[in-house]
Amino acid sequence: MKKDCLHCKHYRLDDIASGVCRLNKDVVYPRKQNEDVCPSWRDCGQQYYIRLGWIKAKKEAATSAA
Repeated sequence: MKKDCLHCKHYRLDDIASGVCRLNKDVVYPRKQNEDVCPSWRDCGQQYYIRLGWIKAKKEAATSAA
């Protein structure tokens, strides 16, 4: 298993390539790319597959709209 942000439970997607790390509940969450890695990584389990489905649906919607 890759220990990237897309697999982490602290990560929230904003678009198909990036999101925010919600580990520290600061006023402004740090921006991260899906491939980034941090030392506080935690496995998100099934949520990973839900995220992949969301990304796939957004990509399909973008290609059909163009």
